[in-house]
Amino acid sequence: MTIDEEVTVAGSLETLPPRREFAPEPEAQPMPRAGVPSGRMLALWAVVLLVVVAVVLIAVEPMFQQREQSLLLTGYRAATEKAANQATGLGGVEVATTAPEFGDAVGILEIGSIPLQQVIVEGASAPILQNGPGHVPGTAGPGQPGNSVVVGRSTLFGAPFADLAKVGEDDLIAVTTTQGQAVYRVVETGTVQLSSAKGAGARPAASTGGAYEPILGDGRISIDALYGPTPDDRLTLVTSASAFPFNTAEAQVVIATMEGKPFAPTPQNGRSTRQTGTTSDTSHWPFALLAGLCLGAAILAAVVLHRRSSPRVAYLLTVPPLLVFTVLAAETLSQLLPGWF
Repeated sequence: MTIDEEVTVAGSLETLPPRREFAPEPEAQPMPRAGVPSGRMLALWAVVLLVVVAVVLIAVEPMFQQREQSLLLTGYRAATEKAANQATGLGGVEVATTAPEFGDAVGILEIGSIPLQQVIVEGASAPILQNGPGHVPGTAGPGQPGNSVVVGRSTLFGAPFADLAKVGEDDLIAVTTTQGQAVYRVVETGTVQLSSAKGAGARPAASTGGAYEPILGDGRISIDALYGPTPDDRLTLVTSASAFPFNTAEAQVVIATMEGKPFAPTPQNGRSTRQTGTTSDTSHWPFALLAGLCLGAAILAAVVLHRRSSPRVAYLLTVPPLLVFTVLAAETLSQLLPGWF
């Protein structure tokens, strides 16, 4: 190669563009999952929780109450048939010598104008009233001499007394017990404010010339006056008259006097302030707290799994415990409400 050729090659090399250094392409990173922020997810679960609790209390619990009523009705009808067979025998009817156990059936209540047929159970605490209307201890037995008081729920657990306000004067109410059937005629209905103070709004319940004297006209009456003994034989039905769950004062009352003669009295349980239908079961606070904590933990776990795994896996792992803890929370919450709600 000549000198001129070397110069020409060197010049052409100098005019070439500089060599580019290419960096290795970065590895593809997984795209982040689009999801709802944790705060909004927790709020969504809280709303879902309230809806499910309401569904459990209003739709699911009535099925449990109906099942319990069916069992009570079957058993009590067998008891009344046995008593009827004894009445035709030589030995006569076995007379009760002890007060009924709390939760046991003590009669069948029937109101044709609503219509209503419910087994009355002994006791008026919040747990007992889940199974049906409750006979208030310390008052006369159904169909027996004196004032027999029955309290029922107006909203939850089948709400047997939800239509009590529709009962009018002169409507007939039948109560069937192992002693027979007693018929009552409604003489007064109304909404009143209950007071625990003795004598508040109370007037002596008496009959004037054989006629019933109204006691609800003032719109306020004490529990002692409403639940206390009376000179006539009557049936007093009581339930909550308020849509507020924690109402313990506003009551819907129906009073009916007996048509005919009462049955012989039998031993009854004593009066108790926890057995009036207006109180809650405060002993369930620890269970309610525990159920709430378990439910909160299940909701938090559901949110975490939803953000870290596929929706299908999250639902499969979290829905069963969420349903269980929701039912438990609803059940314990209902115990903290007044028994007649």
